[in-house]
Amino acid sequence: MRHKYLVVIPFALMLVVTVVGGWLNTIDVRGRVIDDSTGQPVAGVTISYGANRGAVSGDDGTFVLINLPRGARLRTSMPGYQPANADAGRDIHIVPGSLTLQVNEEGTTDTRVPGVEVRQGDKVLTKCSAEPCGQLVITTVDIVGQKALVCAPGHASKEIDLKGVTLVMTLAKQDGGACPPLPSPSPSPTPVPTATPVPTATPSNSPNASP
Repeated sequence: MRHKYLVVIPFALMLVVTVVGGWLNTIDVRGRVIDDSTGQPVAGVTISYGANRGAVSGDDGTFVLINLPRGARLRTSMPGYQPANADAGRDIHIVPGSLTLQVNEEGTTDTRVPGVEVRQGDKVLTKCSAEPCGQLVITTVDIVGQKALVCAPGHASKEIDLKGVTLVMTLAKQDGGACPPLPSPSPSPTPVPTATPVPTATPSNSPNASP
């Protein structure tokens, strides 16, 4: 009987080590997804580990992933935001990649302002390509947090911050209002005509006259 116990003990120890090792090497991940440009939580973000494990952030930006390996790397996916990779167990900050803008007439909620342009200095970031003007999409990958000017004919211009991924704003009507004129492109230099070289006559060698 004693020998039977001696045979069982190593297997029991192996089982205990395996279970305890699994507990020590896995974690339950709890975190929050935050918009890096506004500091606000983001709902609806897909947070994934590998191909088959994932969660979606709630209204307050929080998420939970159960029983992940320690040191796991998480990846996010959300329209309008750039994908992010982050260590498990930390809040995840995601950076906008585009801003969807809707410009309404002041005092209304659904009457669009025609002829809207969004500018940074002399650069037009986007503008209405059809009327009525719908939603405009501004690519903000390299300009998150900067300012831009929203302008339209017959309206007062307004400056906005390029933060977040959606913005609904209004413009007030103003007599004579317009977008600032853009600088005229510099004229191309006129090419200087190159003179065509005149061929030089080659003197012929005449035979010497006989004496």
